[in-house]
Amino acid sequence: MKKAFLSVLVCLASAVIACGCRGEKDFKALILPEDAKIDTLSYIVGMDIANSIEKNMIPMFKIDYDVMTSFLIQALDPQATLEIEGESFNKDNFREVGNKYMSNELRERVMAAQADTTGTASIYTDEKEKKIVSAILGADIAYSASQVQFELEKRSLATAINDIHNGKGRIAEDFAANYVQHYFTVVIPEQNRKESEEWLAEIEKQDGVNKTESGILYKIENAGDSNIKAVNDEDVVKVLYTGRTKNGKVFDSNRWSDMPKERQEMIKAYQPDQADADNPIEFPLNRVIKGWTEGMKLIGKGGKITLWIPSDLAYGERGAGQDIGPNQALRFDVELLEVTSK
Repeated sequence: MKKAFLSVLVCLASAVIACGCRGEKDFKALILPEDAKIDTLSYIVGMDIANSIEKNMIPMFKIDYDVMTSFLIQALDPQATLEIEGESFNKDNFREVGNKYMSNELRERVMAAQADTTGTASIYTDEKEKKIVSAILGADIAYSASQVQFELEKRSLATAINDIHNGKGRIAEDFAANYVQHYFTVVIPEQNRKESEEWLAEIEKQDGVNKTESGILYKIENAGDSNIKAVNDEDVVKVLYTGRTKNGKVFDSNRWSDMPKERQEMIKAYQPDQADADNPIEFPLNRVIKGWTEGMKLIGKGGKITLWIPSDLAYGERGAGQDIGPNQALRFDVELLEVTSK
């Protein structure tokens, strides 16, 4: 099923690029006086979602707005099971149900309706289908939004969607863009830095954990063959690994058992010959983050090690992708399968 909603992260990033950053004092004006319980950032995310619904979802799919927004809010709870018109789905089986209704036939009807200048073309076969598709689109937006690296407050997000729909937005778009920039370039990096330092300090106290001069924490499960070790940065290693954030979320893995379920399902669908199998990878140590370059020299062939890598030896102030924020320390569980000296 194709994404019906451009990820909130992309929209927020666009806002960051578009505007310059304001000082801390300027953001006091963005606290919503009408209701102190409104979370400003969640409200801004709701504005972004609402604008996408108003400009894209409503005219394109002619959805049932009330159903769509109701399921959007419900689906922000990752544990929720959603039911409509005899269909039941949750975050885990959502795509299976979505594929059933967001079919090529429906897409053709949508395209035909877009091309119809009379505005009378029908998209849905009946009200049941319209409600189910509306629910699916709402849930799709929610599951995309849930990937952001902060907690969304549902009431604030719902208020924003309702406000925009009724033409009564409480925050101007330029202020919203500046607030987002400040949050992602000042607040989040500093918060991540502090939390990562505290996390590493606790890890360092654990039995069996050692620390290199550069600040890498490590625990050797199996030292491997001391006669076959990486020595130079140009040496090539072949590994199995799993990378996790401080909160334990897997952001990357080539171990089948550790791969996120969504990735496993994609492999089963598009690369079935690689399903249910580990996928070892090899690379020269001068082509990876500094923490890996140093850490892989601590064990020999056949060894297993856990690395806790400070941000400055990982992805630094820029972060990487949706899962690794700026100034975030990371954990890697690595098995060194082979070493080729160069």
